[in-house]
Amino acid sequence: MTVASRSALTLPAIPLSQDGHTIYLTTIRAEDLGAFTKVDRYDPQLPIDHPDQGYQRREEMPRVKKLANWFRQTLESGDGVLMPTSLLASTRKKSLEYDADKGTLTLYSKDKLHLVDGQHRRAGLLYAINEKGRDDLREFQVPLVIVEGLSTEAEMRQFAVVNSTQKSVRTDLVNMILTQLAAGEGDEAIRGSDQWKVVVSRTLQALNDDIQSPWYDMVVMPNETGFKKSELLEAPELEHKKLVRATSFMSSLKPIYDYLDQSLWDVRGLTTAERADELTEIVNAFWSAIRTLNPEAFSAPGEYVLQKTPGLFALHRLCKRLLPVMYEARRPWDVGNFVTMLEPCSELADPSFWDRAGGDAAKYGSMKGFAELADLLWESRKA
Repeated sequence: MTVASRSALTLPAIPLSQDGHTIYLTTIRAEDLGAFTKVDRYDPQLPIDHPDQGYQRREEMPRVKKLANWFRQTLESGDGVLMPTSLLASTRKKSLEYDADKGTLTLYSKDKLHLVDGQHRRAGLLYAINEKGRDDLREFQVPLVIVEGLSTEAEMRQFAVVNSTQKSVRTDLVNMILTQLAAGEGDEAIRGSDQWKVVVSRTLQALNDDIQSPWYDMVVMPNETGFKKSELLEAPELEHKKLVRATSFMSSLKPIYDYLDQSLWDVRGLTTAERADELTEIVNAFWSAIRTLNPEAFSAPGEYVLQKTPGLFALHRLCKRLLPVMYEARRPWDVGNFVTMLEPCSELADPSFWDRAGGDAAKYGSMKGFAELADLLWESRKA
C-alpha cells in the first residue's frame, strides 16, 4: 500500500543489483508524478557544457494531448487502462531510504527523482488529471524503475542508448547529449564511430551563436521549434530566421568532416574540441565567402534556398571538393581564398538562381538532387 504526504512518499519496492548499481522496482500513483519526479530539459540558450544544461527534449503537446484523450476515451468506454511499461528514473544520490524489513522505499519531494525515460507518459497522465479532470486516474499505479546513484553523465548515456535503439528521438538532441558527455568525461567516453557527431554538434552551436557568422540564429536547434504562421504574421522579419533544422545541418557537414578526419586530423591526433574549432573556422570562412559573392540572398535568406536544405547539402558537398584542391595548392582555407575559388561559379552570385519561388536551385528537392546540384556548381566553377 502506498502512503503519501505532501513532502514524503513511502512505496513498496523490490531491490536488485545490476553491474554494481542498486535498482528498485516499484509503482507510483499517477497523481504523485508531478511532485516526486522532474525532467531535465535541454536548453538551447545554455552552452553545451553548462552545469545546469539538461538533456531531455521538451514535451510535444500533440503527443501529450493524444495520450490524455486516449485515457479519457478508454475510461469512458468502460475498458480498463493498461499501461505496463515502466518509467525510468535516477536518484543522483548514493542511496535511498529503503527499509529492508518492511520492503518499502521512502521518497521526498525536495529530492525529486530525475526522469530518464517516460516523460510523455508522465505528462499525458498529469494532463488528463489536471486539465481534463480525470480524477479516476489519480490512483492509477505507474510502474517505476529507480536506479540509485547515477551521475548526470550516466543518465545521459542511458537516455541516449534507450532513445537511439528503442524509440525515435530527434537525432540532433542525441548528438548534443554525446557532446555533453565528451565535455564532461572526455573523448574516451564516446565511441570512435560517434565522435563526428560531437564535432559537428559543437560546430553547429558555434556558428549559430556567433553574431558575425552567416548562420547566426538561422538554425532550429535541439529542443527548439520553427516559428508558427501566427508568429510570422506578427513579426515578418522572423521569416529570415531558423530556416533549417539542426539535424540537416549536422548531416550535411559529414562529407567535410570525413575528408578532414581521414586526411589531417587522424594523423595529428586532435581532440573533438580541437577538430570542432577547425571545422567551425573552415565552414564559417566558406559561407562568409558565399555571402561576399551573393549579399542579396543573405539579406533576405527566407526568400531563397541558398541557406535552406538544397543550398546546405549541395554547398557543403562543394566545399568538400574544394578543400583538397586548395590544400595541394597551399591556399589557406580563409575567406579571401574561398572567394577566389568560388568566383568562377556564376550561379553562386546570382540571387535568381536561388530564388525559392522559381529559381533553378529550388527544383532540387532530394538527396539525389542535392548531389546533382553540387555537381552542377562544381562544373560551373571549372568552366
